[in-house]
Amino acid sequence: PNTAKSSGDFALSLFKTAMLNFDDLADRDFGAADSDGEGVDLTTSASKLVKLLECRAGADTAAASNLQPARSCINRRMQVLVLHGRQSNEPMVNFQLTGLKQAIGKDADIRVLESDLIWTYQEGADNHDADPMSTALAKGKPFKMWFRHTTDDPRERIDFFKQQDPNVKVTYSEYEPSVDKLLSYVKNEGPVDVVVALFDGSIVVHLAVARLAKMGLRVPWRLSVFFGSMCIRDDNLSEPLASQPSSHPTIHVFGRRDEYYFYHRTAAGRRAPEDYYEDAVILEHAEGHQLPSPGAPQSKLIYERIAEGMRYHCGLTSAVPRRVARPPKPTSFAVRNLDDMTPRKLRVLALCGGHSCAAVIKFQTTQLKAALGKDAAEWTYLEGSKPWSWYEGEPIVSEMEEKIANGAQLKNWYMDTCHEDIGKKKSDRLNSFKQFDPATRVEYHDVQGAVQHLKKYIMDEGPFDVLVAFSQGCIMAHLLIGHLRQEAPGGRELYPERWKHTRNTSEQMPWRCSVFFSGMHIRDRDFFPLFETRSPHPTVHVFGKRDEYYDYGRDGFGNKPQEEYYVDPVVLTHDQSHELPTTAPRARQIYDRITTEIWRHCGGRPE
Repeated sequence: PNTAKSSGDFALSLFKTAMLNFDDLADRDFGAADSDGEGVDLTTSASKLVKLLECRAGADTAAASNLQPARSCINRRMQVLVLHGRQSNEPMVNFQLTGLKQAIGKDADIRVLESDLIWTYQEGADNHDADPMSTALAKGKPFKMWFRHTTDDPRERIDFFKQQDPNVKVTYSEYEPSVDKLLSYVKNEGPVDVVVALFDGSIVVHLAVARLAKMGLRVPWRLSVFFGSMCIRDDNLSEPLASQPSSHPTIHVFGRRDEYYFYHRTAAGRRAPEDYYEDAVILEHAEGHQLPSPGAPQSKLIYERIAEGMRYHCGLTSAVPRRVARPPKPTSFAVRNLDDMTPRKLRVLALCGGHSCAAVIKFQTTQLKAALGKDAAEWTYLEGSKPWSWYEGEPIVSEMEEKIANGAQLKNWYMDTCHEDIGKKKSDRLNSFKQFDPATRVEYHDVQGAVQHLKKYIMDEGPFDVLVAFSQGCIMAHLLIGHLRQEAPGGRELYPERWKHTRNTSEQMPWRCSVFFSGMHIRDRDFFPLFETRSPHPTVHVFGKRDEYYDYGRDGFGNKPQEEYYVDPVVLTHDQSHELPTTAPRARQIYDRITTEIWRHCGGRPE
């Protein structure tokens, strides 16, 4: 194209004169022969004539089922244009399309449009370099990409994290020649009936559809099929699709084990690509960042459904494609080893209460562990760092706790002092009752050291996905969360490990959610400012109504109760005392709800 023209002028020059009448293009005589040596004239075959009649009747059938009516029959083999993904090329995408080719058989000619931009691995930006299999499939040809981009993220972390951070601004460059190339190919080398795009290639198609919509032009092909459909991350380019969906028919295929699955379907808080289009068909498979493997479960059904849609929208059949229920969008990013993006088990860190030890919290969480599934999660049990011995005013450890501890030193997370009202005579009340008195000032000792101890453990031994805490362990967790809210998250400039780069803001903790049993609010007024505003961190709070700390745990003593530390807490109660619930059926109900919340924030239950 003439470089003096803008991209909009170039697209307009492609389509304005003829407006690409695809009924005319469909009737173009290519003089081509199919693999059986037959011409494309449908009148040479009685069976093809029947097919033509079926095509003409298809519109009525479609209207009756609320599906877009198929256009007139193309009277020839479908012409399919394929756009590869990032770090790919023509030989590689031809291998990836094996399953689709088997499904459409001799009904289509497939051509690949290859980008002109060469991809090279960038340390710290790309997830990984080309693996040996990709290199072999590329057959010595360079890998390609469709455009370049930059971000305003000052942190040093891979692009995978930047793209998924809603707060990061992404700016595309060199995308216009790719959009021009697609539209020019359709006009000059067409007809093109179906466009199939893989991963980043889908962004080029979305950009082309957006450009045409701005000019009031319809999409000049009949159907788009997207594998791993990705959003237009540059907000300056996403209109009008970001506000007004297109009526262009589309099929979107996603892998639920794809590390990009959550991003594909939720688009970092923006409009997801499936929502760019009216009545988009969503198909899912149980594999990762790839096209469905031909021999994998569901793959045959997925490819058959795609082929049905292609034939229908090309007018080659009157059979309306099978209805597909739209799968729900994921609620969180899946649990992954972020170095190689392979799946891993859920990791749970359990904090014991005061004057307790790791063995006790391990025993206490037995039912929760069973509810999560013994093979679904790895548990780590952690006790405080302050040795505790009984002294006057402290509660007496039960025989059961002593037996479970088996002689181990009991610990606190921190030590405290109760300063009673000066105007009153010093009492011999239990410390718990002193704390129940709103007039008592409670002072925590060495909180900074305790916070740093727990933070260091999490950063050294993580990643953890869930934090479970009991009693004083809950207060310790509140203190840690409050302090972490004040620290800016870092990238490679602070931490070498990738998992530590996932925090997008200081409000995002280095774990997904917290579950508090018999928790209490922060009592030392010096730390009240930690929660002057609510934290968005997901929490579940479980209380026993017969717990002597129940009213105290639910009260804020003039400040605020712990439930109000968080934006959207889930609060559950049972009829037991200062313990984790064990009595059926309420215990089971509570653990079912807790596990539901955990999986909601940890990528969903394992399949």
